[in-house]
Amino acid sequence: MSSRVKKYIVPIFLCIVLMFTFIGGCNGDDETTTTSQATTTKPTTSQPTTSKPTTSQPTTQPTTQPTIDATEIVIGASRDITGPQAGFQEYGAAPMYKMWIDEINAAGGLEVAGKKLPIRLIEYDDASDTAACIRNIEKLCTQDNVDFLFGPTGTAMLFAAAPIANKYKKIIVCGEGGATTLESKLGEMPYVFSALNYSNHFQIPVFADLCAEKGATSAYICFMNDLHGAEYNTAAQGEFALRGISVVEAVSIPISVTDLNSVIQDAKEKDADVFCMFAYPNQNILAMNTLMDLNYNPKILIFGPGCNFGFFPLMYGDALEGVCGEGAWNIKSSPDAAAFAAKAEIAVGGPGNMDWWGGLVYYSAAEFLGKAIQKAGTLDNEIVREVMYTEKFETTMGTFYWEQFGENGGCLLPQEVYAGQIGQWQNGIFEVIDPDPKHNTAPMIYPKPEWPQ
Repeated sequence: MSSRVKKYIVPIFLCIVLMFTFIGGCNGDDETTTTSQATTTKPTTSQPTTSKPTTSQPTTQPTTQPTIDATEIVIGASRDITGPQAGFQEYGAAPMYKMWIDEINAAGGLEVAGKKLPIRLIEYDDASDTAACIRNIEKLCTQDNVDFLFGPTGTAMLFAAAPIANKYKKIIVCGEGGATTLESKLGEMPYVFSALNYSNHFQIPVFADLCAEKGATSAYICFMNDLHGAEYNTAAQGEFALRGISVVEAVSIPISVTDLNSVIQDAKEKDADVFCMFAYPNQNILAMNTLMDLNYNPKILIFGPGCNFGFFPLMYGDALEGVCGEGAWNIKSSPDAAAFAAKAEIAVGGPGNMDWWGGLVYYSAAEFLGKAIQKAGTLDNEIVREVMYTEKFETTMGTFYWEQFGENGGCLLPQEVYAGQIGQWQNGIFEVIDPDPKHNTAPMIYPKPEWPQ
């Protein structure tokens, strides 16, 4: 390890613990099942359409039926409680969903048709195994009879879970995971609501615009051999080509990679203006260390998941200046975002665990679901789904609404709903550097500063 990394030895020790969590083994046949409540309250036993939603505020007056028989709202999820992606369970969507549930229950429940209903969360562990995820979703729908679903952890798991939720006509509000591959089927999945921004929606187009505006002409791509990496690689190659940026190399690496010296050395020799590392946290940390060790300093450097978390500046300090990541939002995005950040930091256990990509999105998606249920005045998924299709609600992220794929397909968020697409670390803040002035919180640093000595 270089002297540039040694100065951050304490933060690195903390992050090594996190890395082992991510790298941990996975066994789908030995499924661990847990049921959790986010409250101490114990309940009783296609392409986006051009139609615009209407702006509405939630109401406690039912619009579809005058009474409701339910005594609670049950939400289910299959999550990576153990396995390679278990770190996301502690710092990703799950703590944001649970914080929202705790707040609702602390107020006595979600008021639906004049009746306050506590929310109970059931989570099962899939340990990053898609077969286990499918079994868990089946169980939640057929045995637990949950009212709604929260999404699983990661792109591949989302792809596996979405058709199962749709089969049982259960609304699934998805957090972590991109839907690039899922898009071709989304027009036939009217119960799927995918909240997170991802490769072609709209991160890589915005990133490619930034690169072109700064005069970049060449890019080197390293991506992990997984659905997430493959989707980002495909999107980047296409968007770069449209802007006249040549991809000098695109290298696939295994998730279990432990040595990136040959890849980084090759990128250094090819001297590309842009270096893209489309991978998960453990590979991104390895790449960051290797880039510094080999003194390869591209003009623009972007990492995938991990770079958006607070532990990256804890590990690298000033060395992170000018490094880009997928996301983004920060306390300057809005007063509501600043207030949310303060309570989210407590929920995830400190600033090092803050998610400056998805945290605000996950919480706001849960808020929207709650307001849609209130507006519908029922837990009937058909009726709630129609409200979600057509209404706008104010959330912590701002005005929030969905766009459908096809006339009766699943939904994604339009670009204007997000707080940002691309972030860049500047003076310890994950600044939004989108060209859109509505969301931009700082101009892009270009070229990236040299590694500190």
